[in-house]
Amino acid sequence: MSVIKYIGRTTDFRGKTLWEIVGNLRDFGVGRLVIRNKFQRYEEPCYMRILKVEVTPHDPAKDPIRKVAVTVEKTWRGVVSPNPVTIYRTSYKPDYELIPKEDEPKYINNTKKVTEKLLADKIEFPPLFREYIRQETGTQEPTMKVHHKKTHNKIVRLVTEGEKPTIECTMGLGTPASPKLYEGLL
Repeated sequence: MSVIKYIGRTTDFRGKTLWEIVGNLRDFGVGRLVIRNKFQRYEEPCYMRILKVEVTPHDPAKDPIRKVAVTVEKTWRGVVSPNPVTIYRTSYKPDYELIPKEDEPKYINNTKKVTEKLLADKIEFPPLFREYIRQETGTQEPTMKVHHKKTHNKIVRLVTEGEKPTIECTMGLGTPASPKLYEGLL
């Protein structure tokens, strides 16, 4: 009896490529729902409604991987993207699944949305840098301003005046494995 030994990267993809799905549907599946299995780990609904498929000639000699440009209305963690999204670079991954028509209401009627997290607008400096600033400026508790890029699907935002952050970012040693080693330091 021989033993099979796999060499190389493993993957946790389950499903078909996007081309395998839309290529077998009438009108290339326009109006149907597709999910990416990787995103089904969230309790909020993650799915895509196919709006348009661009079919281009494919030469397997030049590129053995078949990709297809699919314009979708994307819903990620219950938030619908305001603009259509074109999927091309990830369309070759065998991780897509077509939602049967009878199961579509289960995804569409799911009203769960991701809860927004609030991040403090100022955080403290790392311990060594904090000590340096204290010696140079005399400021006892120096803080730095937080910059955060805003996009439509970010689930984190900076607090405004009067709000309390839900995520606390602290600089420090944390909980050391051996507290005895850190006695008498900072």
